[in-house]
Order: sequence, then C-alpha cells, then structure tokens
Amino acid sequence: GAGAPAAPAAGSGPAAGGAPAAAAASDEPSLSLQQFGFRPSIFTRKGGRLVLNGRRLLFQPELAAASRLDACECAARALRLALALDEAEPLSSPRLVAFLDAASSLKAVRLDGLDEEQKLAFFLNVYHTMIQHAYSLLGPPSSLLKAISFFNTIAYQVGGDVFTLAELEHNVLRAPSCRPKSFFSKWVLPKSSYSFALTTADYRLNFALSCGSASGLATVPVYQPTLLGAQLDAVASAFLARTVAVSCRSGGGGGGGDAAVALTLPKLFQWYARDFGSGKHAMEGAAVAMEFLRGPERELLRSRLAQEQKPDLEIRYAPFSFACSRLIELEVGRESSGRRISGGGPGG
Repeated sequence: GAGAPAAPAAGSGPAAGGAPAAAAASDEPSLSLQQFGFRPSIFTRKGGRLVLNGRRLLFQPELAAASRLDACECAARALRLALALDEAEPLSSPRLVAFLDAASSLKAVRLDGLDEEQKLAFFLNVYHTMIQHAYSLLGPPSSLLKAISFFNTIAYQVGGDVFTLAELEHNVLRAPSCRPKSFFSKWVLPKSSYSFALTTADYRLNFALSCGSASGLATVPVYQPTLLGAQLDAVASAFLARTVAVSCRSGGGGGGGDAAVALTLPKLFQWYARDFGSGKHAMEGAAVAMEFLRGPERELLRSRLAQEQKPDLEIRYAPFSFACSRLIELEVGRESSGRRISGGGPGG
C-alpha cells in the first residue's frame, strides 16, 4: 500500500510476493503487520480490484486438494486466524504465515454445493476476513471518499471468481435485499452479478455485517451454518443494544397524559428501510428494533407502538461514523430465540 516498504522480490516456491520469513531476516528485529505490503506490481489486479489473498500460488495437486476442502470450514479457519493476529504481528510469525495461507486456500474452494445457510455463513466469514486483512495491511479508511475507494478496490479471489468488499456486500450477500436509499449509491455501488449470490433476504444481515465502524459493533462471531440462527440473533441484540436509544420527553400529545417517546435508530434503518417492511413507514423499523431490545426500553417502545392512533413516538436516525477499527471475535452461545433465518421483516 502507499507508504509501505517494498517487500522482498518473490523467490522460488509457491509463496507469491516474497515469504514473510525473508522479510524478517532484515536488520529490523520486528516489523508491524501494518508496515508489511507488496509492491503494487505484485498485487493481482483485475478490473481495478486489489486482490489481497495471493501470497500462495496454488498449483496441482494443491488446487485439487483445496477444492476438496469444506468451504465453510476454510472460511471459518481464515477468520479465526485473522482475528487472532496482533496489530503488530512480526513478519516471521507462524500465525501470520498460517493466516495468509488460509486466505489463499479460499481461491480454490467449491461453492456450487452450498445451501443458503451455508452460503450466508461462508460469505459473512469471508467478508470479515477481508476487513481484518485489509485493516491490518493498509489501515482502515478515515473518510467517506476514502471508504468508497477502499471498499470498491480491496478484493479476494474466492471459488474461482474475484470480488471486492463492495461486490461481496451488495452483489452477493445483499443481492436479494434492497439497495440503500442514498443519493450517491447509484454511482458508487457495483453492478456485478455472481452465480453464487444469495437468493433469500434476511434483515438481520444489516446487523451482522461489520466494518468495525464506531456506529456499530467491532465484534464479530465466526459463523457456523448449524448455529447461524442463534448467532444472527445474538449479534442483532448486541448491535441494537449499543446503537438504539429510547427516552421519554415531556409534551406528548397522546391520550392519557403519557409522555412522548424519542427513539434513535442507527442510520442503516433509514438506508435500508425496505429490508424491514414496505419502506414507507419508520414505525416498521421501530418494530424490528423492539423485538431485539430488552428491559424498560423494550416495554416503553412496545407501549407506544401498541397505541391505536398515531403513536407518541419521534423517530430519529443517528449519523454514521466512518471511524473504523480492527475486529474482535465475539463468542456466541447456542441458544436461539427461534426467529426465522430468512425474511424481509418481522412477520414479512
């Protein structure tokens, strides 16, 4: 990346871009992972994409062996290794080498046999692996304009195809969901199509996708198809507990003298309003948020949504922060609330 020292020239063997062990043999006892980068000419570029998981070139029989691996296990292992890296991981670290090799193995996995739940778990893990990989190597973007370039450039080769972070989010994971209600989205979002894209919408995806923004969660689980429902519910609860605010204010106009309630929702409820219902009424998003809240906030919100006439509820949207940080693993138990894995809204 820009400002990063050039890596040693690629040597013999299947490792592309120079082996980390060779870099560690320099006069510097330890280099941070943020300083480690390849020369731009070594990065694989396809359609303007900057492909990061190219340390190891897969030849036969490596390709044949990798194609027989379980795709979900490969993605889960890559994410676990990515989340285990220190911010200043030495280049000679076996953990770093293991992660880069695990990321490279994703190039050869087979996706044609995955069902919808397996694909959702697989691609969520790949997305967060890409985020952690890119932040460790290049650092997170610091502004909206830099974020647009970042998410439309950083890419992985997976299953014989290539996609950027933006393509993975909007053209694979969110393919059956709505496009964001944003003036700039029609110009900055990719229009690629992928045969392995998801076909069933799930509004909980809005809470599960994390770029480490201060407006959401910097903690992510390693998703498993058999625990997917419980994991998505747990992340939704944690996300909304952090980002939703419910408060009373005087001067409510409803019957019974009750104070009006102010509800602050994260910006994604406005951007992706049609994921939570028709997209025409902010109350639809409020109803989704209520399902995952706990304690007095839930009861206060429930009482207002139950009002037959216009509820004394003022809905606001918090601004989105582009201040991002590296991801941390979130341990999620096996308990599930029993919600459906897919669907456009509560009861949709």
